[in-house]
Amino acid sequence: MEIIGLLLAPVVIISFIWLLVRAFKKSAAWGFWVLLGPLLIVILAAMLIQADSIISILLISLAAYIPPVAFAYKCWEEAKKPFLTYMISSVLSLSLSVSTLASLGDDTLTSLISQSQQGIINEQDAAQRMKRLIRQMENSASLTPQEKLTIRTAQNIIKQVEMNLAKDPLYYSRESAEEDRQDIAEREAQRKKEEALKKLQEKLNQRTAKETTPTQKKPRTFPKIKKSEIRKYIGSTIIIITMQELKHKGILRGFDEEGYNIILEKERKTGKLQFKMHMSDIKKIYLYIDE
Repeated sequence: MEIIGLLLAPVVIISFIWLLVRAFKKSAAWGFWVLLGPLLIVILAAMLIQADSIISILLISLAAYIPPVAFAYKCWEEAKKPFLTYMISSVLSLSLSVSTLASLGDDTLTSLISQSQQGIINEQDAAQRMKRLIRQMENSASLTPQEKLTIRTAQNIIKQVEMNLAKDPLYYSRESAEEDRQDIAEREAQRKKEEALKKLQEKLNQRTAKETTPTQKKPRTFPKIKKSEIRKYIGSTIIIITMQELKHKGILRGFDEEGYNIILEKERKTGKLQFKMHMSDIKKIYLYIDE
């Protein structure tokens, strides 16, 4: 199959150049369309189709045939011979490539080695798939130095797997069971850790709520003064509650000449203000004490 593919390659190139010359003879627009159209359409197809399987790669490759097919459809007489030669040879070459990819599958030695080292796949399974790929690579054309190095790495992995199985046939199944037990233990430890963190967070939230809740201050109480003893507190700050339940706070400065009116001095924005208040209008008197 590799020899057939090598023989078809020059036929594909020559027939495409032949078709391209016919297109440029027809017009420059057709020439550039046949030359650059496949590249633009393949880029567009690659953006719309995710190339993660052989089918998607095949669809992207087939999209490149749109410009030649369009030219042949519009200008059949000019494009007939080079178009048929190009289509037959390129489709055969593409079919051989797809069959080769299908035989290899989605695996490569590099990806298998990486997956095995990362623990994504079991080493025993990786070794079996590596053996198949190595046989296919050794039967193909000459290998590059990088491919030879990859094959040696894969062979070392296969050798290690065979040694492990020779010592203990249940080596990998037992290892898998041990990993399952470790996973269960890790999940249980993680669950307990999350529960402990949740309880701690709840306690912190409760403490924060208590700290942010404003505590209500108890109303201050002041000693009550009897009317008959008010003269003892001249010069002191007092609080007077009138019969109309009005509250006045100020400094007791004394009494008037008649002795029935007290003189109370209050602080105002404009300064100190003194006014008289008859004893009969006073309901209660309290001595104001600073905190």
